[in-house]
Amino acid sequence: MRSTFKILFYINKNKTKADGTTAILCRITIDGSNVVITTGESIVPHGWCAKRGETTDKKTNQRLKNFREEIEQGYNTLLYKYGAVSAELLKNYLQGIGRNPTTLLALSTEELNAQRESKSKGTYSNNRSSDKQLNAFVRNRGEEDISLTALTIEFFDDYRFHLKKEGYAPATINKHLCWLSRLMYRAVGQGTIRFNPFEGMKYEAVENKPRFLGKGDIVKLLAFPLQDEGAELSRRMFLFSVFTGLAFADLQSLRASQIETNSDGKRYIRKARQKTEVESLTPLHPIAEQILSLYTKEKSKGDYKIFPDTVSKGKLSSHLKTVGLACGIRTPLTWHMARHSFGTLTLEAGIPIESIAKMMGHSSIASTQIYAQITDQKIARDMERLM
Repeated sequence: MRSTFKILFYINKNKTKADGTTAILCRITIDGSNVVITTGESIVPHGWCAKRGETTDKKTNQRLKNFREEIEQGYNTLLYKYGAVSAELLKNYLQGIGRNPTTLLALSTEELNAQRESKSKGTYSNNRSSDKQLNAFVRNRGEEDISLTALTIEFFDDYRFHLKKEGYAPATINKHLCWLSRLMYRAVGQGTIRFNPFEGMKYEAVENKPRFLGKGDIVKLLAFPLQDEGAELSRRMFLFSVFTGLAFADLQSLRASQIETNSDGKRYIRKARQKTEVESLTPLHPIAEQILSLYTKEKSKGDYKIFPDTVSKGKLSSHLKTVGLACGIRTPLTWHMARHSFGTLTLEAGIPIESIAKMMGHSSIASTQIYAQITDQKIARDMERLM
């Protein structure tokens, strides 16, 4: 389908300057979308002919003609380079603005930099991983970068196949593909491309089945003797999460000031989740209190982080997997498994789902209902074994 491209010079009689003149504006319309730019020319309103889009001054008309030719030349240049032009892209080209990247990897870098301050460390780290994967894939194709307008459905399918060949799990593949699609929506928003070429593409089928620990495995974790300090810290933080529902990022940032005591003398954690900024309110279980006492008894004054941050998440995760194996737990331990275990155990204990949602800092009860589904499935499996 052929693009519609129109240029219109006009004035706004309602906006006059102190000297009685008004600016001559230019409206550029491409495929129904338009932008307005100033020509740098001014005229008294009665000297403008709206029908011809001209003034009564020949020199001004010549400058407007040159301005029109510059716009048309810019349009043709962009059309030849990218195969498609938007009104916003043409405006930026005419004004010399190069802030909107027109290639895939450049756009990925800019989007990642924009998230550095606005997203949590975990989210930023995941997206940085997706950026690296995308860079590696494009370079493997023998290209330094690729124009956004050159992207097709085949590129999406090739990237998905590449990730499968690398051995990534379906959930990880989807994470990288979602980053690619996110970039396309940004490109559409900034006017670089007209539509997302990957709209409606199918992703990998993922069974959303959160893993959690049963009471028996938690008892094993509590009882197993450990000598290594790093492994012990990892176990304590994991168990603290099991009994409070805190995600790893919230464990790391937990401060003494976020431990409060109510009028009945009972202690609880009041903390806004780093991921969603939704407040969680969790009474402290006796085991969580016992772990807490190991890190607060020597620091009775001032505000401070509860758990030491001298060990990286990667090292703690490595320790955690080793501890799980040593305890004879078949499923590899992860930080999110501790949070899932809290949701499942509290529901099985008969705590209302609304209360669990508040304790876990869920922005919607729909997020909490997944634990109800897990519990129903477990009951069905237990009943089958009984029969």
